[in-house]
Amino acid sequence: MNISDISTQLMYTTVPLYVKKNDGSQCSGTGFIYSIIETDNTSIPFLITNYHVLEGAEMGFMELHLAENDKPTDKSINIQFDRTIVNNKLGELDLVALPMAATFNELFSKNIYPFYRTVSADMIPREEEMNELAAIEDITFIGYPNGLYDEINKMSIVRQGITATPIWNNFKGKEAFLIDGGVFPGSSGSPVFIYNRGTYPTKDGVAVGNRLLFVGVMTQSILRKSNSGDDSYLNLGVVINSRALNREILKLVDRIKLQ
Repeated sequence: MNISDISTQLMYTTVPLYVKKNDGSQCSGTGFIYSIIETDNTSIPFLITNYHVLEGAEMGFMELHLAENDKPTDKSINIQFDRTIVNNKLGELDLVALPMAATFNELFSKNIYPFYRTVSADMIPREEEMNELAAIEDITFIGYPNGLYDEINKMSIVRQGITATPIWNNFKGKEAFLIDGGVFPGSSGSPVFIYNRGTYPTKDGVAVGNRLLFVGVMTQSILRKSNSGDDSYLNLGVVINSRALNREILKLVDRIKLQ
């Protein structure tokens, strides 16, 4: 394994979530680690997922990879949570943020070392980068569709597609855009990236090099409704814009500091 490879590291940004709700139903979803970097270079880690995944949660757990010698292993640890996990909803967005610093510090104190990589604000497209984006861009999203992942090697599932509406437009007036890809339940909460290796298009032609941009969070699979009740997936998904996520999580950090 080449752990220095960007695509490999992206697979360790996510964790599977398993939730038991107060009506007795169960569901799964995807979470990912998002870090806010303070001016003194300290990092504040959060687990990000969709609010609807955890809404009505009675209990559940997330599964974290474990490390040995600063490398990922095929071992993991389950971190339990209860209904209070939904307390930090991010404004009107279908997103929730769980502070992870205390959890990580407790694990470190027991000589338990999770292996993870974080998504951060410096990966979000700046205004000039947004202006460079085409209406149709290749996208990559990572998670656990239908709860599926490699339980033996503790690896998530990578899927790809294209933007179905431009990232720089607010689809139907919401801070979101559509993608065309293999989007299924369980993908909710998946981070969505533009990841190009070798070359990528620009407004002036083709650039040589790699490009990695965090553009959003999967929130919904779109269904084609049928009068017979035999609904089917359109392979379309709604993605919350990463700039909206970052704006709301900065507000949360300010609230936490005032407590």
